[in-house]
Amino acid sequence: MRRGAGSVTLPAATARVVKPLADEARRLGLPFYAVGGPVRDWLLGRETFDLDFTVVGDPDPIADLCARLIGGTSEPFGRFGTRRVIGRGRFRVDVATTRSETYAEPAALPEVTAVKVPIEADLFRRDFTINALAARLDDGTRALTDPYGGQRDLKDGILRVLHPASFRDDPTRVFRAARFLARLRYAPAAGMMVEAKDALAAGHAARLSRHRLLHELICLLEEKDPGPAFGLLEEWGYLDLLFPGLPRGAALPSGLEPRLAALALALGAERGRAFADAFPFPHHLRVLLHETLELDASDKSPRADLSPEVAAAVRRARPELPTAALKPCFLHGRDLIALGLTPGPSFHEILDEAARLQRAGTLKTRAAALAWLKTRRRD
Repeated sequence: MRRGAGSVTLPAATARVVKPLADEARRLGLPFYAVGGPVRDWLLGRETFDLDFTVVGDPDPIADLCARLIGGTSEPFGRFGTRRVIGRGRFRVDVATTRSETYAEPAALPEVTAVKVPIEADLFRRDFTINALAARLDDGTRALTDPYGGQRDLKDGILRVLHPASFRDDPTRVFRAARFLARLRYAPAAGMMVEAKDALAAGHAARLSRHRLLHELICLLEEKDPGPAFGLLEEWGYLDLLFPGLPRGAALPSGLEPRLAALALALGAERGRAFADAFPFPHHLRVLLHETLELDASDKSPRADLSPEVAAAVRRARPELPTAALKPCFLHGRDLIALGLTPGPSFHEILDEAARLQRAGTLKTRAAALAWLKTRRRD
């Protein structure tokens, strides 16, 4: 096992959070480590506010203190005893106990076989060597533990799984591989992509739940530029697992919700609705996608105010639409009543006609709509 592989330098903002946590861990006699992504980013000279800590023992005291330090709350997260702390500022912190895991079958969630294990055993359950890194914090050394050659692969620009069965055990790692290769512009280790394609050909990847695939889709869309990762997944045959024919070449705006809406619109009305229903989206996201698709397919301006996200999504997809096309219909039933019309089926016909003219750009203002209504009334 490779210890003594150097130490890490923490960004100043992170060091201010880490010091009291390290002092508390030392007081409690808990070996305390930063692990995974933040260690990788620190070695690359990058600042990160997503911190992963692990202790060889009970994580709760460290998580509770962290919550007080960053002005957040400590909540259980996931199935494995992790505590998540989201502060009022930029920090999001996960604190867990070291553990070892096994997979009962391909693509299943792992089962914990032991807790409070040595840090090297905990690191072996990670996805790639560059994430199987830990920095000791409680003793003040910030010494790096690198049992699987992650520091070497960081230097060489190589992405490598820890063992040949990695993608069989957890095919979501293929989606993560695409993100890391695209983000870091690394090369895959020899044979790694053959192992990924083998996991697909064997049917292991097809066993992933829609919940897990949704998580991977969201992570992809939260990348600064998802396009290269989507391209790799298409090349390896994995993109259709998310949704068949997903338009990876679609121009994507910034932000998760706008990107989801852009993908749905690029699929077209029918397949866009299928996409919205293909994942266990939170209710607000499903509503956003369906309302966006409905507005895009309509030939009328909406009758009521839209959420800004819906209007913006359709506007990006259809920049040729007139300025007033996506504004609420200028005319209301009370306008018809004011002209002496009696409520009835003709109300809907007149309002629908006005909404179509507004969408088409013929009625550009409320004044123009009222003038048209008077003319329509005389007819």
